[in-house]
Amino acid sequence: MIEEFQNLGIELKSNANVQKTKCPKCSHTRKNKSDPCLSVNIEKGVYNCHHCNWSGNVKFKPKKQYIKPVETKIELSDRTIGWFSKRGISTATLSHWKIGESIEYFPQVDKRRKAINFNYHRDGELINTKFRDGEKNFKMVSGAELIFYGIDNIKEMDTIYIVEGEMDALSLSEAGIYSVCSVPNGASKGNQRLEYLDNCFEYFTEKKEIVLCTDNDDAGLSLRNELARRFGNYRCKYVDFGDYKDANEVLTEKGAETLRSILKETKSFPLEGVININDIWQDVINYNEKGIVNYSIQLADSDEWFKMAFGEWSTITGIPNSGKSDFVDQISCNLALKYGFRTAYFSPESFPYESHIKRLANKLNEKHCTTDDLNKTKNFIEEHFYFVKIDLKNLTLKSILDKFRELVFQKGVNVLTIDPWNMLDHSAQKDHSYIGRVLSEITQFVQQTNTHLFLVAHPRKMESDNGIFKIPTPYDISGSSDFFNKSYNCLTVYRSIGEMTKYESDSVQVHIQKVKRKENGKQGYFTVAPDFRNGGVYKPIDENKNRITVVKDTIPF
Repeated sequence: MIEEFQNLGIELKSNANVQKTKCPKCSHTRKNKSDPCLSVNIEKGVYNCHHCNWSGNVKFKPKKQYIKPVETKIELSDRTIGWFSKRGISTATLSHWKIGESIEYFPQVDKRRKAINFNYHRDGELINTKFRDGEKNFKMVSGAELIFYGIDNIKEMDTIYIVEGEMDALSLSEAGIYSVCSVPNGASKGNQRLEYLDNCFEYFTEKKEIVLCTDNDDAGLSLRNELARRFGNYRCKYVDFGDYKDANEVLTEKGAETLRSILKETKSFPLEGVININDIWQDVINYNEKGIVNYSIQLADSDEWFKMAFGEWSTITGIPNSGKSDFVDQISCNLALKYGFRTAYFSPESFPYESHIKRLANKLNEKHCTTDDLNKTKNFIEEHFYFVKIDLKNLTLKSILDKFRELVFQKGVNVLTIDPWNMLDHSAQKDHSYIGRVLSEITQFVQQTNTHLFLVAHPRKMESDNGIFKIPTPYDISGSSDFFNKSYNCLTVYRSIGEMTKYESDSVQVHIQKVKRKENGKQGYFTVAPDFRNGGVYKPIDENKNRITVVKDTIPF
């Protein structure tokens, strides 16, 4: 976020979340040029000048307009050819991949240096170039589109290979594997966004076999797992380089024949319903050292009670008008802003779509959006939120999960919402085991796709005590106690009607009634409230101080 402010010319004086500084638009024109007239909130991503009224939000970037690099002459010096030769790469391979060289400025060393040019083509057109100097400093063309290196090589191929770097792609060519492409920017241990896959996914839709040849380290394994999640384990295999880091290291030390032999020994991802310890041993080590990887939903003190983990699903229930859908929307917005996660909705009760999108925009901006606010937020919503079209003739769980699976592949969706369960077609229910069977399908789906699914379900009955409805549990959901038994997590959203907060809204208690894995939370509850004066964004409240008691004779539902 700090970088986005700096790109606007805003000089931040410290790491403080809220601070004042000079305005790049007006301070230089004023008599007191050092006057800190620009207020900055780093966490919210907003800025506002109290002198010239220049303001904005860096959270919502405009849609990228890509530039095209200039074609350079492909001429290699003897020194460059010799450098590649020491790494097992022939001049024929250099020619095939259109390797070039040039003099480029490298900001890492603040110098102009001779650089090797790895040219990225798509349909024969130059889209991007990666430059590398002799000290392994890299840069790509600023503002150019990220795509796979060698994407044209995999067209019309049923079996393809994906590697982690340009040198590995050249190495596979030396071993006689030409249907190979490479990710453009290596791998990282964190969230794998794979922007380049979003830009190229149509090249992979019909591939029968995808062989993943990532580096033999933690970051490489993380990349391999995310690619397999996006493509589907069923059509992916992988290569284990053993004691070697990557394909080029094998080529350099052992030659093309050894590399070719290793590439033939592909391994399958774990079969559905079958676990081999060798397939998951590294995961066992990681779990032993780090435990379950989970993510904060960024609500009040919610971390103490509940954190979201992938490969799981959560049931959310509550009495009508308690704010279940609104609560899930807030979680999705928080996850998008904090981690960049993408959410897919099947949410017929939030229809029409324009109303749902407006509510999301209000929460993201923490205000009632004007048309200008909506336009600024459009690209962010487009990138992070997807809505499954309602087909009244086909509301089966299978049809929804099939559409979700497409979005996992095409858009890298991480979070899924079915809201509500009761709207699906359950006419196939013929016996008491129906609910258990279909909920098991959800478990299988989230495990296969490494996603998290929020399932909103209405209770079948509501018990009241002197006009006050009791807090429902998953056992009250219409259908079966399987909701409690099958869910990884069970949450109840309960609105305390008549207990108004300083945000002029009822307080909302989120009761955590089941957490399967202790690493992800525990039973209990936390309290928040939607601030309707500021877009309905959920904020923490102090139950003892920030409440105004309002007497109501009846419960309005």
